[in-house]
Amino acid sequence: MDPLGTIVGVAIIAAISSTLYTMLHAPSSRTEMIAAHAAEQAQEITGVILVVFSSHIHSEVLMALAVRMAKGRQAQLVAIYIIEVPLTLPIDADLPQEERAALEVLTAAEAIGRKAGLEIITRTIRDRQAGPAVIAAAREENASLIVMGTYREHRYAGAPMGQAIEYVLGQTGTDVLIGVSSVTDMESMFNLGPTPPLHAKGK
Repeated sequence: MDPLGTIVGVAIIAAISSTLYTMLHAPSSRTEMIAAHAAEQAQEITGVILVVFSSHIHSEVLMALAVRMAKGRQAQLVAIYIIEVPLTLPIDADLPQEERAALEVLTAAEAIGRKAGLEIITRTIRDRQAGPAVIAAAREENASLIVMGTYREHRYAGAPMGQAIEYVLGQTGTDVLIGVSSVTDMESMFNLGPTPPLHAKGK
């Protein structure tokens, strides 16, 4: 038997076997790699999780998820409601309707946390725009994760929430979690359906 032919034959068999193994096992291996990476990222979520609300940023659907994450990682949960004050008004202008909305949302957030055995810090912030307010709050709280609302897929660009998202993503190195809801999802803290798919910006 020709030794060279034997070596070439073995090499071909090895190459075919390797290709078949990769084809058969690549999806599983890739899934395992993604899962392992996600687990590593989750392990890093410590410190402060910042949940953002405003008249345009609706984080209600993600609130229960944020509570579970904070409790599981022993992280502090801070919920903020941003009141965007028009440039035509002084920053401390009397805005009873907006203040009432902020109180209702933050009180409900506290109730969700309390039900899970977690105390939540709440703050109402006044600013001209939501984006800069989120960045400032994240820095003040030294947040390791920003939870910033739920939008209907492909329909947030150009809207006030979309503008805030784009600003925050461009100005921070902190992880940002954004929910994607279907047209049938009810954005209510008291009617939490299935957890929506999530988009995350990594560090």
